Amino acid sequence: MKPAPSLIPIEMLGKTAAAMGAFCLVLSFALAALMSPFQTLAELLLMLRPHWLEWFNQPVATGFVGWVWRNLAIPVLVRPDWMLPMMLGLVCVGIAAQITWGKKLGGGK
Repeated sequence: MKPAPSLIPIEMLGKTAAAMGAFCLVLSFALAALMSPFQTLAELLLMLRPHWLEWFNQPVATGFVGWVWRNLAIPVLVRPDWMLPMMLGLVCVGIAAQITWGKKLGGGK
């Protein structure tokens, strides 16, 4: 009996990215279907943990990385709550597809 071939690291990365992508896309669909379609990510996080915004904002806004809060965190927090998991899921699925199909099409050895 021939032993099962072991996964090389790049194949394991592809399978992990596919699993993470599937999880994020299912989470995105669940948020879109079960929550209000106009609920922002900040509202969802405040619903889950009421004091997280004060805890997170204080060191970031007063520290040397205040621009991160203004230019990165706030634009993400005002988007619909399902959008961030969907974007992460699509990126993970794209990585998995590139690893899987790139190898089959001769892109990898």
